[in-house]
Amino acid sequence: MSGAATLGAFVLGLALFTICARRIEPRISGVFLILAAVGLFMIGPNPFLFGMFLATGWAVLNHGVENIFPVR
Repeated sequence: MSGAATLGAFVLGLALFTICARRIEPRISGVFLILAAVGLFMIGPNPFLFGMFLATGWAVLNHGVENIFPVR
């Protein structure tokens, strides 16, 4: 895979799951996070799964911090 294709796959995974993570329930984002982590473990380095892992992990982290420290 060329450098441009790798970057494109990463950006696609990151953008797609950033948008999806905002629209779905945080528990489902957690499931996607676990699936991405298992996929990365089983397959190895994969730019799309890494983008998915970052986007869903960020969404789960944001939700957890908002529950611990609510903004009023």
